[in-house]
Amino acid sequence: MGNNIQKQLHGSHALRCLTTALLTLACVFAPYMLVHCFAAVPTREDRTVFAEMASLYNQDDLDKDELLEERAQDRESVTAKKIKSHMLAKQLIARASAAEKDVTADMQSLEDAASRLAGLDCRLKSEDSLARKIESDAAGKSLGYEEAASGVSDVLRYTLIASSGQYNEQVRTALQKLVATGYRVVKFRNAWGGKFYQGINVQLVSPAGVPVELQLHTPQSFSIKQASHGVYEIRRDPQSTPEEVQRATRLSLAYNAQVRKPLGAELIDWPLAS
Repeated sequence: MGNNIQKQLHGSHALRCLTTALLTLACVFAPYMLVHCFAAVPTREDRTVFAEMASLYNQDDLDKDELLEERAQDRESVTAKKIKSHMLAKQLIARASAAEKDVTADMQSLEDAASRLAGLDCRLKSEDSLARKIESDAAGKSLGYEEAASGVSDVLRYTLIASSGQYNEQVRTALQKLVATGYRVVKFRNAWGGKFYQGINVQLVSPAGVPVELQLHTPQSFSIKQASHGVYEIRRDPQSTPEEVQRATRLSLAYNAQVRKPLGAELIDWPLAS
């Protein structure tokens, strides 16, 4: 019996030694096996997945870069357009300023007991206003900035107010004087009876070749035009909301409905220069 116990103990000791040896070998080779496993060459499926993930990652970065670049180009484009419109506005003002003294003297010669000039301090349009007009005309009419600038006719603008009773006669007399002095009438717009504006606008070219605008009003039509200028700006501003435009339109109609038209004023006409 004693020999059996000794054999069992001896067998148990041998088993423990073998187990210990196997665990030791596992601890030694396990790191190597793990590294080898993770460093193994990926399968074709693995490579496809990795490529797609990398492509998506790179595409996201590319999209962001392109968006940032587009925004930067848009800002540069807006800035470049602003610079160009102001440069062209300066050129228009310089040309008009050179002729302003003579043109103003010719316009003042139209004044008499029945008519007078109004708004003479604003006869030369401001650079900011001109630049906005160039930008607006270029966008609205699909024109280049140079072409839009060449079409501006009111860098120099004047307003002659004639009494209602003598309005028709004063309009004809004023234009006869200007034509006799060397001005050419290139556009004649009779807006009497219109919904949003009442009066006559004439585009002329001075003897020096400078565009000039002359508006002809009665005292009342001029007052209402001035009073409604704010709603006019809202109507023409592309930033105005539809609700603001609708309200401004209603107010413009209400303003101009109050204008009393001189008898026969809507029949006034003038031949254009050939």
